[in-house]
Amino acid sequence: MTQKPSADDPRFHHEIWTGPTIESADVVSGIYYVENHNGQCSYGELALDFQMAANLVIEACQRNGLGNWTAPISHLVRQTLELRLKALLEQIGQKGGEIGTKMIRSHDLKAIWTHCSDWLVRSGYRFREDARLAQTERLIEAFHAIDPTGDLFRFGISNQTAFGKQKSYDKVGFRLEILVSDFSASDASLQHWETVLLRETIAVEMKWDKDPFFDPNNFPKLAIDAP
Repeated sequence: MTQKPSADDPRFHHEIWTGPTIESADVVSGIYYVENHNGQCSYGELALDFQMAANLVIEACQRNGLGNWTAPISHLVRQTLELRLKALLEQIGQKGGEIGTKMIRSHDLKAIWTHCSDWLVRSGYRFREDARLAQTERLIEAFHAIDPTGDLFRFGISNQTAFGKQKSYDKVGFRLEILVSDFSASDASLQHWETVLLRETIAVEMKWDKDPFFDPNNFPKLAIDAP
């Protein structure tokens, strides 16, 4: 029986102050893990990384159109949405809202979205006035219907079924012009409302009466005020 390698295998670990371990010094590896003495990254930081990657792949698809771009584009867009939602959920937790470990570990976009949007509305935020809301809801609903468990674009074959068969990524299509517009709007909207909560927490810590660097009401609004 093959022994599972240690989670801190010294062959692939570096310590930023002391450099490579003795074991890793002679190992040629394209990837390794570093102790850099920083805090953990946030969901928001990682969402930005995936958003930039998604946009680059979309640009490549628009430029030449060669190949099947469905899985990589869909995976990157869906992953960005999931991370943005979890960043928002995490900030709700920082504000005292109930989030629970089950939801933060879930891949259920609709459940996370419903929880976050309900909390924002109950807490009096002007969330429903955001002109990007319809596009955000549309994109989340679409991904939830097509890939509810987040495995379709990662593995190509999903555990979910449709039309009596296991779902396969090669049966998914997209209208790129709509997808790009909805993705841009959704990413910006989710990032804004996460930042609203984050900046409120910072304002308390800094004892600000008003945030000098961020305006929570600076978002595109519906032409008619929401009821």
